[in-house]
Amino acid sequence: MKLDDKDMRILSLLQKDGRAKYTQIARTLSKAMNQNIPDTTILFRIRKLQQAGVIKRFTVSIDQEMLGYTVYGVLVVEIGGHILRDITVEHTQKIKADLESRANVIFLALNENETGIFAIILGKQPSDLEEIFNTLKDNPDVVDAKLWFLKQPTKGDGLIGTGLPIIEMEEIEDV
Repeated sequence: MKLDDKDMRILSLLQKDGRAKYTQIARTLSKAMNQNIPDTTILFRIRKLQQAGVIKRFTVSIDQEMLGYTVYGVLVVEIGGHILRDITVEHTQKIKADLESRANVIFLALNENETGIFAIILGKQPSDLEEIFNTLKDNPDVVDAKLWFLKQPTKGDGLIGTGLPIIEMEEIEDV
């Protein structure tokens, strides 16, 4: 799907406020582009962006500090020591799956060789991050592991607030 200027501006406005009304987006866009853009145009374009997968979902950004998550860390893990690369990749996938299951691991990515893992972790206290780190560094498949504690983010904290589950979904009853 090729995005034009209107699509890009709509996305920008939705990033600022995902709950913005179509009429408000139309008003802001009309003023910015010096043309009359009806709210139905916004509705159709947002639907088109959703159907194309450009807009994956609408979410809420939570202030994680208000929930007690004040400790941030970056974890870098290198898996190796195996005779065959395929075995290393398989073990990397298992360790990645374990990290994915942890609620306080809010970002996870593999390196280009698929033998290294990068994670951003939140905790209420340093021991929350150290527990994950110590488990990993004691794993015989891990050849190197580093954990860096970070000061409060100065940019991107909205991303952190969208990745932190409050409670596991099994605990929520249907209303």
